[in-house]
Amino acid sequence: METDANSNVGQKGRFYLTKNIWVPQEPIENFNLKMSDWILRNMPKLPLGGDDALKAFPVLGELQKSHDKIKADLQYLLSHHEEIPALHEVHPRDLYVPGRAWRTFLLKIWGHEIKENTAAVPDTYAAISRIPGVHTALFSILHGFAEIEPHRGSAAGVIRFHYPLIVPTEPEKCWIEIGGRHFFWEEGKPLVFDDTREHWVKNQTDQTRVVLIIDFDARMPFPVNLYTSLRYNLIRRSAEVKAVYERAAIGVPPRNQSTPAPVLAKAA
Repeated sequence: METDANSNVGQKGRFYLTKNIWVPQEPIENFNLKMSDWILRNMPKLPLGGDDALKAFPVLGELQKSHDKIKADLQYLLSHHEEIPALHEVHPRDLYVPGRAWRTFLLKIWGHEIKENTAAVPDTYAAISRIPGVHTALFSILHGFAEIEPHRGSAAGVIRFHYPLIVPTEPEKCWIEIGGRHFFWEEGKPLVFDDTREHWVKNQTDQTRVVLIIDFDARMPFPVNLYTSLRYNLIRRSAEVKAVYERAAIGVPPRNQSTPAPVLAKAA
């Protein structure tokens, strides 16, 4: 199947392998979710929060070791807040949150470093690079009173890690529900879960929540790993990912680490 509408790459309904060759999106997603349900039986018991998450995945402690440096990177990034795109501006087929209430600053997408972005947060990317098998990494910035509707991600065989950096002063009013289990974020306390399990997010405060999201390889046993590896390598080479990469590279100026990051009272 072919199309000349290259600008539609990433729109719902079609998954573009190249700019002109696409396959229907829905049957692929349905198949992948069925595989995800089967894969869950081979996954570690998730979700896990706080110390339980770090015991199961001690390598993720690399972020805690660099917490202050990552916060400094984030404060610098938030000084360029208006330049950070909403998720649907980067990935049109993905979830839509009205206005620009959910902004994302991508550092890595399906294995590709977005160098124009990582230069703005060098210490953060250095910490991420010490974690093996990272597929995708981004800052997720959710404004006050925003909601992300219930959904299932499509990254079968991948584990998602939330590292909270800014949380509302009443954290219990800003929460995520995963497979019927309720969690709220606390700064520096990680949360690990499988993104293909249904989850939804609601911020019931007037304050911004920021988490660093990392997707990494769950190390599936044979023969499940054949499927997850094939899918990963197909997607990372697709026109879809290339288009997301180009949209995400917004070119926030590189951070001069000799200059202290601005101190912001509250993310806007």
